[in-house]
Amino acid sequence: MFVLRCTLMIGLSAFACMAQQFGADSATQSQKMEVVLEQQVGKTARVVNPQHVFKTGDLVRFRFRSNFDGYLYVTDQASSGKYLKLFPGARAGADNRIVRGREYIIPATSGSWFRIDKPAGYETVFFTVTPARVGEKSTPPPPVLAPPPSEPLPAEMLPRCDDGIFRARGECLDDKAGASAVSPSDPGPAKLMPREIVVIRKTDSSVIAPASDGDAPIIYQFRIAHH
Repeated sequence: MFVLRCTLMIGLSAFACMAQQFGADSATQSQKMEVVLEQQVGKTARVVNPQHVFKTGDLVRFRFRSNFDGYLYVTDQASSGKYLKLFPGARAGADNRIVRGREYIIPATSGSWFRIDKPAGYETVFFTVTPARVGEKSTPPPPVLAPPPSEPLPAEMLPRCDDGIFRARGECLDDKAGASAVSPSDPGPAKLMPREIVVIRKTDSSVIAPASDGDAPIIYQFRIAHH
């Protein structure tokens, strides 16, 4: 079974702090969150472009920070079409409460990484943020996942290096990868009505913000390209 697996690896990270807009004193600002994708290189972690095309066997993780409190749920749809709950979980960390201004590593257990497995394609990681833990108050149930596709991905759905966003250092980038909104027709969180969001793509992170106030879940997807 080919999935984005959690593999225990020991590593250290020199991670630059995010902008002060995600500090603990940002309660009066609009809700927003930032997601950073990291790859393990040797015994260290390096921040990579969200549109980076990985290779099978690469180890990756996310760094997450928001300027509001809530609860985070992360689910993966592997390139094989199979689903796996990444967070919270026994190996990835069971406490999914998020506090404004605090940085979180996913997977949350010390020294853990997600391993990218074949076949080539896109790992689609769904992030769902709710104001209260699922089952409490009026919070809706966790995402209900659509059945995985039975046919292999068509050729146009396979990652490729996009010459239009090719970098001088030779990095392979795919414009279909990275953070984006989830539409009602997309597989994944099919039975939740997410808030409309705005996604700002940067070379080293993705900023996600709801387009309006409200208590509805914030849902977005992060596609990891690999060959």
